[in-house]
This record gives sequence, structure tokens and C-alpha cells, in this order.
Amino acid sequence: MLLLELAGAARKVLVEMLKVEPGETVVITADTGSDWRVVETLASEAYALGAKPLVLWHSVPPAVGKAADPYLPLEPLAAALSKADVWIELNRSWLLYSTPYEIAMEENERLRYLCLVGIDADAMVDMIGRVDIEAMLEFQDKLAEVTRRARKMRVRTPAGTDVRFENDPERPVLVEGNVTGPGEYMLIGQVDWAPIEESIEGTIVFDGSVWPPEELGILAEPIELVVEGGRVVEVRGGREAKVFERWLRDFGDPKMLCIAHISYGCNPGARLCGNILVDERIWGAVEWGLGSQSPTFKGKLGMAASHTDGVCLDATVEGDGVKILENGEYVHPELAGLARRLRA
Repeated sequence: MLLLELAGAARKVLVEMLKVEPGETVVITADTGSDWRVVETLASEAYALGAKPLVLWHSVPPAVGKAADPYLPLEPLAAALSKADVWIELNRSWLLYSTPYEIAMEENERLRYLCLVGIDADAMVDMIGRVDIEAMLEFQDKLAEVTRRARKMRVRTPAGTDVRFENDPERPVLVEGNVTGPGEYMLIGQVDWAPIEESIEGTIVFDGSVWPPEELGILAEPIELVVEGGRVVEVRGGREAKVFERWLRDFGDPKMLCIAHISYGCNPGARLCGNILVDERIWGAVEWGLGSQSPTFKGKLGMAASHTDGVCLDATVEGDGVKILENGEYVHPELAGLARRLRA
């Protein structure tokens, strides 16, 4: 049954999200940590649509982003991605923010890149196959609109997160999964943006999961970040906090301690599992990225040595004093009805 549903989810990715046309080249990248069932199914469905699938498979690097460069076949990867029409990334250790990614995004003006890093068959079915894509995008569009109108924001969680920041009305609020043309796209079920970096002040407490580094995933105890002017100045907690701080500082890159973006989680099929791609889309969670900042955010940071993401569960988010999220439920008057429809 799972394989039948997986085929349906793959068809949704290719047709409803990426809008693949016959004759287009679809490059699928994967490493030895990827779920091969997803790789094969996406390639098979692309072939059935009349596209030209090409699977690039390599060993899993012990790092992500630019830190993965020494372990990658850089030139072959960059060459293939620079000529593709569509790139679906399934790597467990992502190529996002790596040198091949940078080259492809700079040189290939027609590329539609969808980041599905580390997704397995269960997540494909739960978060794509069994989700109403149209309703999901309608909800995300409205969530982005509500957020875009807000200038001053506050984020709190039961674990102790309490952060204030300001939005730049000239920067985009990105609706993930809605592929409208060439560019970079993420898995559906997330809305994200880069606040004005120097305005981010307060405490972020990760109580869901953090990845990378490889030693982390679902957290046994919270990791607390003290943030001043958009930069982490102190990391508090137990053993996992020490592992995280050491990993951030060992790069010797000051940007690794900078907040790159914030995201809402809003995929009703996501469950805490230790895969950051899934965890950061948990309904009512917020996720914070540190390190490399995609150019699509129109922020100030740019590329860093690597990138990491951490999840805060059951968030309360206010925009200009009006609640958007409350204890993990979307309560804004323009969102509540759409949220009920989507979760039903």
C-alpha cells in the first residue's frame, strides 16, 4: 500500500508542484543516506510523464553546505545541475548552500530547484500524498499575507522562547512548495522569511529537534540561545547544548552564530521524528535557521561555512500585537477557518 501511495505523492511533486513538462531534464540528487524508494519512484514517475530523469548518487558527506565541498564530486555535480530544467534534492546531508548549489543557482536561469532533503517514503506520503495541496497553498498564502503586514513581532513558547524582532516590508515572506517559475523552493508546509537581522533580541529555546550536527536530532533536553542584535551570544543547557555550541564555533565563522531566518510549521502530516525537514514543518511550531542565508530571503548575511535549523514547539506568535499563533494553533481571524479546513 505504501508504494502505491508513494507513487501518488511523487506524481503530486512532479505535476502539482514542479509542473514538469515532457522533454524536460529532471536531475535527482541523492546520497547513501537517502531513501532509495523515493529516488526510484520519482525517477519512474518523471519518465512516465515524458521527462528525462537523471539520478546522481554519491556517498553521504559528514557535513552540509559549503562544509561538504571537500567530500563532493564538485565539478560533475555543478555541470549537471547547471544544465537541468528541474533539480530535486533528496540528499540526507544537503547540497543546499554548497558550491554546486551556488553555481547552479547563479548560472542556470531556468532551473526549478525543490529541496526535499532526507525525505523518506513515509514522510512523502504523509506530508504530500495525503495533503490537499490546493488547501495547503491557500492557507500558506494567507499566512504569508498576514505576516507581511506585520512590522513588529514577538515569538514565545512554553519552553521559554521569548524573542522580539522587526520585519522589513521590502523583503519577501516565502510560501514553500508553490513553484511559480525558475528559482529555489522547499517542501510544502512552511512559510519563512528573514527579519531585520540586528533587530532580533531575546531567548530562543529549541525543544523539538536540531540538525546538524550529526550527534543531534530529537532533543533530550532544551537548548537555549541568548540572542542580541541577531547574533547568538550565549548557549545554555546540558550535554546537547555543549555539542551544538562546539559545532557552531568550530567552523571559525562568525556568521554561524547569526540568525538567518524564521519559519512557521504548518503541514498537518508532519510529526516529530528527528528528520529536520519534517520536524520544522510540524503544525504550530517555529523554526530558526543559523548560518548561511539563501539569497531568496533578500537579507544581509549571505553564505556561511554551513547551516543548521532548530525547532521550537507549540509557539505563540504576535504581529503588531495581534495573535497569529497561540500555543501551536493558528488563531488569527483570517487563518482559523482555513486551518480547520486544512486539518480536516
